[in-house]
Amino acid sequence: MAQYDPKKKKEYYLENREKRLGYQNEYYRRTKYSYSRKLEISKVLEPEEYGEFKKRVSNYNKEYYRKNKGKIMAKRSARKAALKLNKKLFF
Repeated sequence: MAQYDPKKKKEYYLENREKRLGYQNEYYRRTKYSYSRKLEISKVLEPEEYGEFKKRVSNYNKEYYRKNKGKIMAKRSARKAALKLNKKLFF
């Protein structure tokens, strides 16, 4: 197994962050329609499985929010403060 230098790995990911985000966003745009279409078809053909899937997703989201509520609220308030500051600067 190859040995990796953690510092070099971190530097690489920091240097290529914008490219990586671009690739991820492009992938999301390309697959978004097909994923939503699969869910629509599943909703019609297999409503019970679709309901179970939606329930699992909902439970996961609730649990994630419960665990990370502090971080989420801090980000929201920081974003609102930044928007308010920008609004004051331009108006």
